[in-house]
Amino acid sequence: MLNSLVVLKHQRQKLYVCLEDLDFVWDEKEVKEFDRMWIEGLSIQDISRAFDRDMDEVVLLVMDRKRTGYINDRPGGVYGRRMLEQ
Repeated sequence: MLNSLVVLKHQRQKLYVCLEDLDFVWDEKEVKEFDRMWIEGLSIQDISRAFDRDMDEVVLLVMDRKRTGYINDRPGGVYGRRMLEQ
């Protein structure tokens, strides 16, 4: 019965999990600190260094926070003030 309730978007035979090497989990305090850094204009490189995280993990958090409306577009985009200073 449970199988009849499961709806797959696509029929899958051999699974490939993308970005398996990345850490998608963030602590709430880290997320709040990220939001503050984003608003202050820090670049994703600077944020990545501050959290000692892969830059791709920071990009994923940017995407999540933007999609959920917690952060907005900003001058300089992911480069923040760095782009404006050049």
